[in-house]
Amino acid sequence: MPIETREDLHEHLRRAMAIELTAFPPYLYAMYSLVEQSSEATKLLRSIAAEEMLHLVLWSNLLLSVGGEPCFYDPGVIPSFPAVLEHRSPRLEVDLAPYSQRVVEEAFLAIEAPTPEGAPSEPDVFEFLGQFYRAIWEGVVRLDGEMDLFADPQVERQFHDPHGYAAPKYDAGSSGGLLIISDVESASAAMSTIVHQGEGLSDDRYADPDHAELTHYAKFLMLDHAGIEAEGIHPAVLNPRTETLPEAVQPLARLSDALYSYLFVLLDRVYAPDAQDRHHLVGTIYGSMVALLAPVARLLMTIPVSDTEVAGPPFAYFVFADPSKAEAELRQLARPVIEQYPSLIPALRSLDRLPG
Repeated sequence: MPIETREDLHEHLRRAMAIELTAFPPYLYAMYSLVEQSSEATKLLRSIAAEEMLHLVLWSNLLLSVGGEPCFYDPGVIPSFPAVLEHRSPRLEVDLAPYSQRVVEEAFLAIEAPTPEGAPSEPDVFEFLGQFYRAIWEGVVRLDGEMDLFADPQVERQFHDPHGYAAPKYDAGSSGGLLIISDVESASAAMSTIVHQGEGLSDDRYADPDHAELTHYAKFLMLDHAGIEAEGIHPAVLNPRTETLPEAVQPLARLSDALYSYLFVLLDRVYAPDAQDRHHLVGTIYGSMVALLAPVARLLMTIPVSDTEVAGPPFAYFVFADPSKAEAELRQLARPVIEQYPSLIPALRSLDRLPG
């Protein structure tokens, strides 16, 4: 579908957001499957996952700036796995799978592959992400020439709090971060950040002009598969689903799904027109990922579900009875989990500090 109208552009930006949401959980799943969570490989994978969330926010800011409305907590937005990378040809199915050389080479490198020089822009079916992104950029430029595309960029609603993204190890601030998008120039800066940090340009393995950060593609290439295997990989089940895991594990998996979905509830609150104290909401998102979701996901990676496999976080959509009161439901879900897994008590105490 070509980008001929403002609505076409909105749809393509939502597709770009969907791509980020399809890549983010598999990267996390592979990272959590590493036995050594303090290893350099873990930090490298964490740096890639962190930038996927950054890119999601930049696409969302761009969508707002051209009159669109981002939406996050929705079963049509949050993918289930296995997932297909939307509009890519050849078809690429992405799994939640424990770390392996095969997963990196057949899935992660395929997602982040640089676009060959001279490849045409592709607004619909693409082989390389850069072709799709170039089509979006061409659409932005063309529409801005035909209308006042950025007439109301809604800057007050955009997620640009500098505390919302701090570059972790292996990432460099000079490669780009959160920013307000209000015109073609700032849109160009945001899209340059996404492209350079992700697949990069076909002739450059660096994400920044100072050569302080590698692209995602180059980072995946530098992973030491033999060394990672020697340190240990949890044999996590492929594409776990809460309802198909052993009954004893389901409360923990259900809490994991709820904590993951809560991140998107919070993103909707950040982008809401009447949002209050966006700075605090941003801190809650970061804290929920690090202090709540991460320890639950890591614990799932250690619980046997068969003679040869352990569980893993399903990263699935969880239906809150009332998303405005998600915190109360999280605390309720945590009670039986704490009784079953006392090691999570320090982490899940953070739930008491959430509002509501």
